Amino acid sequence: MKKIFWTITAVLILSMPAWAQDIGPHVTAYGTATLEVTPDEMIWSLKVTNRGPDIKGLAKQHSNIVLSVLSSIGKTGVAKDDTQTSMMQFGENWVHQNGRRIQDGYFASSQVTFKLTDFTKYQHLWTGLSKIKDTSIQNIGYGYSKRIEVQDKARIDALLVAQKKAHIMAKTLNVDLGVPLVIEDNPSFAEPRRFNMLMASDAGYGSGSQNAGGFALGKILIKSNVKVVYQLIHQKE
Repeated sequence: MKKIFWTITAVLILSMPAWAQDIGPHVTAYGTATLEVTPDEMIWSLKVTNRGPDIKGLAKQHSNIVLSVLSSIGKTGVAKDDTQTSMMQFGENWVHQNGRRIQDGYFASSQVTFKLTDFTKYQHLWTGLSKIKDTSIQNIGYGYSKRIEVQDKARIDALLVAQKKAHIMAKTLNVDLGVPLVIEDNPSFAEPRRFNMLMASDAGYGSGSQNAGGFALGKILIKSNVKVVYQLIHQKE
């Protein structure tokens, strides 16, 4: 039995991280904090795709469409620094006819992304873009301009949560909490509360608000996770 016990002990020691074997008695606590913010940025992703029989005419037509898109975006007050276009891509356009796959000219494609901060321009922008041929809105997401500051606040809150957990565990076992030996910050992230992000046909328009802009902002959750390892000190009798 003793042999089995020492074998298990040896396996456990070997499986522990090197730092854990060196620091002696310790307690590990995890802390999580989540803060809610109202988004103040709207990130648009557009795709321009047109087709034609020859590359030269296709490229010219494509450039004109992209210029029309940029012009429409610019008229709403979006800064040039907040707008980005990808390089034009070309390819063969294939279609299925009578059970066969045949080439039908070529296609050109580009991506346009931009950031809108004046939400009152939402309806005007959407309407203008919808009138441009061969242009589609792929995605519209929300962002927050002060995300880093909020993440810093969430990280502090998460550290306090971990500290409180460690203190309770140490006190329960009649030991004192020593200095923090290891502090790890897991990647923070932001995620939308999708259940609260309804389209304005259900929210803004329904409420009759002219400032709703055709959407409901909802909330963005900014979350931080930390890991803290504290030294444990036996209380003196």
